[in-house]
Amino acid sequence: MSGRLNKMMERQSSFGVVPSSKSLISKSSVNQKGKSKSLHIISARENETSKRDPGLSKQDENYSKEILAKFDKLLAGNTDNLPHLPRSVVRIFISSTFSDMRAERNILSHEVFPKLKELCLSKDLDFQVVDMRWGVTEDSQNDHSVERICLQEVENCQQMSLGPNFVAIIGDRYGFRPVPIEISEKVFETLKEFAQRITTKPHAIKLMETWYKLDENCLPSKYILQPIRSQFSFFGDYSPGCDEPRAKHTQEWENTFADLRDILKMAALFAHGAKKFTDEQLTEFNISVTEMEIKKGILEVKCPDKSVAVFHREIQGFTNYDDRMTKRHIDTSVENGMAVPDKEVKYLQGKLEEKLKQKVDQKYIHEYSINWLPNGIDPAASEDHKSYLDKFCEDFYTDLKNMIEDADDDRDLRRKVFTKTGFYSDYSEILHHLHFCDLKCRTFCGQENILDSVKAYILDTSARKPFVIYAPSGHGKTSVMAMIMQSLPDWFKQKPHVRIIRFLGTSALTLNIYDVLRSVCGQVADVADLIMEPVGYRNMKNIQEYIPRFFRRVSTSLKKPVVILLDSLDQLSSTHNAYDLQWLPTTLPQNFKIVVSTLPREHGILDNLKAMLPDENCYVEIPSLPRETGVAIINKYLLKHKRKVTEYQEKLLMSAFSRCPGPLFLKIILDEALKWRSYTLRHELDLQRNVQGAINKLFDNLEIKFGKTITSHALGYITIARDGISENELEDVLSCDDEALDDVYRYHNPPVDGIVRIPPVLAARIRFDIKDYIVERISHDKYTMNWYHRQFIETARNRYATGSLGEKLHRNLVEIFMSENGVKRDITLSRRKLTVSNADRQITPQPVTCKNKRMLSCLPYHIIHAGKALSEEVAKENYFCNFKCLCSKLSAFGVETMVDELYEYLENQEDEEIKKLRNFVSLTKGDLSRPSRLAANILAFINVDADEPFLKMLKEQAINCLENLDTPGLIPQYPGLAPRKDLTSSLIHSYNGIAEIVCNCADSVLVKTYQKGNEENEFPYELFLTGTQDLQQVSIPDIKEREHYPLMDKAGKNVIYTSVDSITLLHLVTGNRVTKMFKDITDDPSKNQMVCKELSTDTSHLAVLMDDGDIVLLNTDSLMQVDRWSLKDEVEDVMGVLCTKSDNLQVLVSVNTETGGAPRSELQLYKPGDLEPKRFLFNYPLSKGLQGLSFKESFFTAVAVDGGSTKMLTVDINQAEEMAPITLEDSIKHIVFSKSKPIACALTSSEKVVVLNLQKSEVLFDVSPDKPVSYFGISGTYNYLLLGDEVGSIHLYNAKTGLFSGGFPAHSGPVEKMQVLDDYLVSHGQNEMKVWSLTEILADFRDAQKKNLGTAFQGLLALKTATCCDLHPNSLELVTASKDQMLKVWLVNGAKFLREFDIGMEAKKMVVCPDDKCCLVDTKGELKVMYLLSGIDVEMDLPSHVLDFVIGKDGVTLYTIGLKQKMLMVSVLDIKQGKTKKTFPLKGSLKFETLDLCLSASERYLCIRCKILPAEYKEIEASWKKKGSFLAQVHPYKFVAVDLQQATGGLMPCMRELSTIPHLGEEIRAYKGNIMLATTRRWVVFWDIPTGKCDQKVCKNKNYSMMYRPCWFDEPDAVKGTSKAMEISKNGSLLAVGSEDGYLFIYHTDSGYPAGQKAPATKHSASVIKVAISGNTKWVVSACQNNTIKLWDTSSGKEVFTSRVDAEVQHMKFTPNSKYVVILTGTNHTRVLIYRIHTGSS
Repeated sequence: MSGRLNKMMERQSSFGVVPSSKSLISKSSVNQKGKSKSLHIISARENETSKRDPGLSKQDENYSKEILAKFDKLLAGNTDNLPHLPRSVVRIFISSTFSDMRAERNILSHEVFPKLKELCLSKDLDFQVVDMRWGVTEDSQNDHSVERICLQEVENCQQMSLGPNFVAIIGDRYGFRPVPIEISEKVFETLKEFAQRITTKPHAIKLMETWYKLDENCLPSKYILQPIRSQFSFFGDYSPGCDEPRAKHTQEWENTFADLRDILKMAALFAHGAKKFTDEQLTEFNISVTEMEIKKGILEVKCPDKSVAVFHREIQGFTNYDDRMTKRHIDTSVENGMAVPDKEVKYLQGKLEEKLKQKVDQKYIHEYSINWLPNGIDPAASEDHKSYLDKFCEDFYTDLKNMIEDADDDRDLRRKVFTKTGFYSDYSEILHHLHFCDLKCRTFCGQENILDSVKAYILDTSARKPFVIYAPSGHGKTSVMAMIMQSLPDWFKQKPHVRIIRFLGTSALTLNIYDVLRSVCGQVADVADLIMEPVGYRNMKNIQEYIPRFFRRVSTSLKKPVVILLDSLDQLSSTHNAYDLQWLPTTLPQNFKIVVSTLPREHGILDNLKAMLPDENCYVEIPSLPRETGVAIINKYLLKHKRKVTEYQEKLLMSAFSRCPGPLFLKIILDEALKWRSYTLRHELDLQRNVQGAINKLFDNLEIKFGKTITSHALGYITIARDGISENELEDVLSCDDEALDDVYRYHNPPVDGIVRIPPVLAARIRFDIKDYIVERISHDKYTMNWYHRQFIETARNRYATGSLGEKLHRNLVEIFMSENGVKRDITLSRRKLTVSNADRQITPQPVTCKNKRMLSCLPYHIIHAGKALSEEVAKENYFCNFKCLCSKLSAFGVETMVDELYEYLENQEDEEIKKLRNFVSLTKGDLSRPSRLAANILAFINVDADEPFLKMLKEQAINCLENLDTPGLIPQYPGLAPRKDLTSSLIHSYNGIAEIVCNCADSVLVKTYQKGNEENEFPYELFLTGTQDLQQVSIPDIKEREHYPLMDKAGKNVIYTSVDSITLLHLVTGNRVTKMFKDITDDPSKNQMVCKELSTDTSHLAVLMDDGDIVLLNTDSLMQVDRWSLKDEVEDVMGVLCTKSDNLQVLVSVNTETGGAPRSELQLYKPGDLEPKRFLFNYPLSKGLQGLSFKESFFTAVAVDGGSTKMLTVDINQAEEMAPITLEDSIKHIVFSKSKPIACALTSSEKVVVLNLQKSEVLFDVSPDKPVSYFGISGTYNYLLLGDEVGSIHLYNAKTGLFSGGFPAHSGPVEKMQVLDDYLVSHGQNEMKVWSLTEILADFRDAQKKNLGTAFQGLLALKTATCCDLHPNSLELVTASKDQMLKVWLVNGAKFLREFDIGMEAKKMVVCPDDKCCLVDTKGELKVMYLLSGIDVEMDLPSHVLDFVIGKDGVTLYTIGLKQKMLMVSVLDIKQGKTKKTFPLKGSLKFETLDLCLSASERYLCIRCKILPAEYKEIEASWKKKGSFLAQVHPYKFVAVDLQQATGGLMPCMRELSTIPHLGEEIRAYKGNIMLATTRRWVVFWDIPTGKCDQKVCKNKNYSMMYRPCWFDEPDAVKGTSKAMEISKNGSLLAVGSEDGYLFIYHTDSGYPAGQKAPATKHSASVIKVAISGNTKWVVSACQNNTIKLWDTSSGKEVFTSRVDAEVQHMKFTPNSKYVVILTGTNHTRVLIYRIHTGSS
């Protein structure tokens, strides 16, 4: 028995959802970045698939072989017999009569369908029910289209549904029997002939001719049933005042219909009796709609197993056939004046049941028999009826559940086959493009010249360049590309070849060029059975370089033509510089051909192509369709639809076509012509003059037919929905659109109590009428409806989705995507004067999981675009501040996408909570995809104010997440890592990996990215745009020489960069690039070496200094020479070149000269057209690069050197007047100038910043910052001086007064550069660029001045300069000391402030004792013992110059070591009694940099860890070499002990075995008695102080060294790194050791084994620097140099939680009760963090 059969047997039949236990493999899993493939698998795919898989049945193996064989054909581009697209929806057509099945339909709607939806959701499937009886109104009956649409929907379900697609529910009624809508001319004439024989119907012929008209446009001609309103104009007319005529016409139609049906039926019977009609022809006049559906859905299906089910209910015991309720449940006829069961119906039903039993698997046919009750099916009145409905529900659910799970098994098997085989290509993606190609070819006609041109290119083996097809929108490029694809087999004469096509923009993998290239290369690799090296497609740069090499490799191994077609390059996003076209290989292997298509003017694509491919033979333009082609297309299109047109109609078509000869327009008018009958009146024939008019006419017709409201909303949703809208989503959103529902239910109430939903028949009718203009696309595994041409999108958007109309539609889409549990809310149907409370809209629930990518993509998109129609509260509650949504989004799409959404939302709506959330997401380092990590970061980084309810909600959800974790974790007790309420809150964005800021314009900054390791970065430049806050790669090569660095124009549209002999202009928007050689520009071969360049201030001109002393002035738009001048021979050196703006264009060259042996300088002003410059002479030599323009370019200033002083020389170049020099005592390092004022700002050698008035020749003021200035600038707009210093802070001063306005920390090291862009400040330092809001900074300054910001915010978060901290033994209080000499006491739970004291010292260490005393020592050696409750010092004599201290186990004895008269003294004090117990000096010499103390476990010995001096280390190092047998110990510490009992002061050093060489190590801790543990290299050694023995020990029962890390690895010698951190538990049973290689081992001290007796499975990414063990020995917390903390379970030694902190951890400690851990981070800017230990499920 196969595995799948076993599964089926095991499935429950109970009416309940059984969740899937399978872990589904994502379709995209075979297409992941960095994926590597097994060589064996790829090179022997056929062998692999032939091997017997023990997990598969033989049937499954055959199926998998069949799948792979089909896919191989698809990969090669074969479009024959394409399989259906994979589906992710279960779509079931419910066929039944209506009035008698209300109870069944209602209970299915209320109870079964929700369960099936839940089942499908568990398998990532949509569930949709198509019930066409719901909502059929008189209006929809008018054109008799419902039956045709019903059958179309049956077919749609068969094509779209995964698993079940059709359910028949049969009762005692046969159903409505319509008259035929179309009757062939021959059949109709036969019917007329026999209708004359109906003696009871003398009017038969007239009635038939009234209601049927001959349409000679049909091929063959047919008689068409006329609309009801053609004779009964008030039918279905609910306009005011029409009630009476409507009722009259409705009754008249019912009578007429019955009469007409009887006539046709009787005539058909006569014809059948005369052998003129076959049985099948006769059936057409007697068949019910229900049987039509069953015939289509079951009887005509080749193999309906596992896709259909039949439920047959028979009622026994009817008594009164005249009863209205009885007639609703059984068809009756009149015999002898009495109502009796209809025998004809009974016969027809019997025949139908026989057919079903022969066709359908018996297990999917269910029969029920119940007794009749006067109220019909009444479960409330009858237990039998209730039991029947229960059994019906159970059978219905079980059948469909089994079918769904069987189909899901097949889907799962296909995924497993593809995953196992290791294809690069995505099955759905390949199939989607082939189906799209097939669709576009169906009506293709003409364009032979274009196809011939492409054919010639493809068959020309010498053509090695890509081929380009271009044409305006609507000219049929896509159809031409599809036809090329389909023509290739004929062109190659059926010889083997590979054809690959991508219709760009039609699927998720064709939106950006990187995904397209990966997908195409992957398909080529799959066809060729080759491996793609993962490094080759790791990023855009790699794949761009890899493609030419890869194609050559494929060409060598694949000896057949490969043709790649990329349609609509203009549909690509601009990501990865797609429009630059640098990714397109310009030289192809001989058997490779690439054909691309594009619009001619979009994004500069065609211009870029022509720059890359100048050969005109590489291009063909699709012309407007010639008349003869138009005629051919018309004839072919009409013939395909079995139609023709009259002579007049053909003239009308050709007239319209001649006005707009494009394929799109022709298709639209042809679709209109398909509706024309030969009898259509001429005035009713109306064709528009252009595409837009034709589309609008189409929309007009739809509005007339269905009503303006429902049409505009439905088409609006199709237009605005992200990546299109699925059929399910369209019905769902219309069902939540109260305005649309109110319009739909104008004349009828919703059919099922409590449920209000759009009638499926209405949605189906709209879809049916626009089906020719809709294409399917894939969006996150969902198939969506999209307009098939951009002009439909533009027209529909302008008509239905602009402004508030569009916002309302977006709001409604938000509702369906944010509804995790469906939608139930009140609705008032105004026309019906009906309010339905809590109306169930029966929409598909949207589970908030990372798998539901469609929802996670669409919900934020529609929130952002809903604008004012959606409240901020809804947006925040349901998405932005919803923890579940945040977590799923970050997991599915990553941080960058989330940040982009937050920025986009804030562009349209100011919101402080969202801004705070944006800053959190963008600035938080590390992965946020795991719920526990995200929750911990939210609690740690977001400080929620009282007026921020949604962030408060988010915080509560984060707490709830952490508290409900089964695994242990750390829960932040307050937002200790949040931005403090200072100027750092003005930070907008932070970008890492930025090497430097290159240049800027008003709203953009060009930066150079940091090169990581040895990885080359061909294009390291990126452009930062303030408008989007985006960094976009710019294809500028890496330029090393600073004089050739890129410059950006004022508008931010062009970048200019140079080499020694050329200049390049790059257009940033289009990607167009123009490069010219200097020798070509100047027409002088000698002018080919550039020295420096300078843009004019308006960036329209560029001045270039050549190496022979020529100055060349260029126009930046054209790179044409404007003028050229030569410097004189007496010029010694050029100090600078400047260029003014166009309205007063001048080039200013400052040079040093020498006259009579004395150094001089001059300023030379060159104007275009002048032969000689204007000169200003100076008596001092100028400093290079220290010149500039100010005061609207009227002042030129240069820095000159005059002996030991500095001269500021200024010239008013407009007035040709020199200002008086300004003399400064110090030299100038850097200078900047104000553009609008005669102001300069200079940084001097004495680190002063001097502000000067150049017009008045005076110093305004100078500023002397505390820290050296590393960079500075002036904001002319805000009149501020900005200084960046060496420690990373930015300070602002008023540029008028010099008064300090405020400062804030910006970087962790020197501020290297700053740029002011309008309202933004951009700063750079330590490979990080930060963007600040200048307006917010200044607003914060004003607030600070008003509120005294330094004291406005209190709390542990505000403690920036903590120097040390400790925990009270009561576990309730935390004590901190800080640089401001304050000691503060906090409540651990909640981090609440309790009290503070001024202690008059900057404590470096503190210990809190059990009796509420606190011992502290400061950096100067002052020791203090104080009462924590009062802050009063304990009265006792304390030693001075204390270096360190330690408290004994009793909490009373204080041990200190300090200096007294240059001697080290040990003191032992009793702080309880306030007296000194003993004091003694240390004997011998002990030299050190620093020292610290600890006690042995017996407290007999005071152990000292000394950081040795470099000289002593060298002596010890020499002794290792001298002895020869000792390994090096590269550690900074040695250890000595002092006997406290004997108190002689003798030093007892820790020596290496059998030597006098000191042991060097890292950490030392007390073990047992007088034994200490020390870490050295990879060992933990045991130092027995009394004996002096210090060595390793051996584990019990194993020949391993105790607590020796390498023993627990397979390759011990590969384990490197010193043990840097160590801590022992309070009871001495556990030892935690952290090493340089990131490992944290938890050892049992008695055995020496690590927890679990194995190495930990995880580790830190950097050296472990701190560890702490909880008092109950259950937990260890560790910290590493990468600022990561980890929590470990000591019982298993496993990591259970990880998080990041802001800076290096200085101190970590658990509270004595083991409930909390406190962490102190940072040095200059510190934070004290408190985490609660969550113990997990235990």
